[in-house]
Parts: sequence; C-alpha cells; structure tokens
Amino acid sequence: MNRSTRSVLRKLGTDFHLDQEREDRASRDLAETEHRQRQFQEEEEGAEGRPQDRAHDEPGGLAAVPEDQLTESEKRHEQYRRRMSMGGRVTPAAERLPIMTSEERAERDKNRPKWRPTSFEGPIEKLIEKYDRDLEEVQRHLTLGQSMKYDFTEDGQVLDRDGNVIFDGEKLVAPHK
Repeated sequence: MNRSTRSVLRKLGTDFHLDQEREDRASRDLAETEHRQRQFQEEEEGAEGRPQDRAHDEPGGLAAVPEDQLTESEKRHEQYRRRMSMGGRVTPAAERLPIMTSEERAERDKNRPKWRPTSFEGPIEKLIEKYDRDLEEVQRHLTLGQSMKYDFTEDGQVLDRDGNVIFDGEKLVAPHK
C-alpha cells in the first residue's frame, strides 16, 4: 500500500462495522454459491443433455441481493454506481429542450403575465397627489413592499398595516403618531 493511500485511510479512521459487514457478506456469498451449485446439479440431472443459457436468467452483482440484506457500505456503493450509470444516459438540459422559432416563442409569451419592473417613486402620500387620487394608477406604481404595507378598500380608502386611514377617498388624512 502506498503512502498516500495509508495517509487517507489514517485520516478516515477505522470503520468498526466493516469487519461485521465482511463476515456477513462472506456468509451470504457462501450460501448463494451452495444454492447455485445445488440448482446447477438438479438442472443437469433433469436436463438430460439440453444446453441451457443461464447468463440471462438472473442479474449479477449487488442488484441480485435484496435491499434489506445489503450493508450500509454496499448500499452507498450501489447508489454511487446507479448515479454514475445514469450520468451517461441523461443528456444535458440544453440538448433535451426543443428548439423554438420566433413565432412559437411569441405565441408562448402571449399568454404569460407581463413583468412590469417597479421602482420606488416616493411615499404613498406623494403617489396619491402625483396621480390625482386615481387609486388604480397609484397601485400600479407601488413597489412590492409598499403594496404589502397598504390595503386599498372597495369604498376608496387606503389603510396601513395597523388599520389607520391614510386616504379617505377625498383627501389625505394626517398620520396618527
């Protein structure tokens, strides 16, 4: 064992479950081997000269072992192996996405909501004065934070978070402090 491998193993520390896993794996392999030999002998006795292809009958490796019988390190290994095999099968997203023409893109974007960027134009009192008390226009010019802070009622009032009236439908109300 070279020095770098020894260094890595020293840093990893010892795995106390590794010996138990090895013993479990060895006993399971021994039982599987004995089972296969018995099956093979029974098939030879019953086959009477027929050639049989057993390579495709059962999967090999860890895939043949039920999930509940695998040890933790074997489960990690199987997960890693599956992830690596999937890596070659899945193409990057850019290759999977369809190529769209400008007409198709325009048709798709037609039904999407329009993003309208907003910027802070001032406090709500200034907006109400600027847009001549038109509350719909004021709502269009609010930032996200302002729209969360104020509530527009159906009778034309504007309330703050605490329920204080900012605009009563006709005139601005002095703030209560």
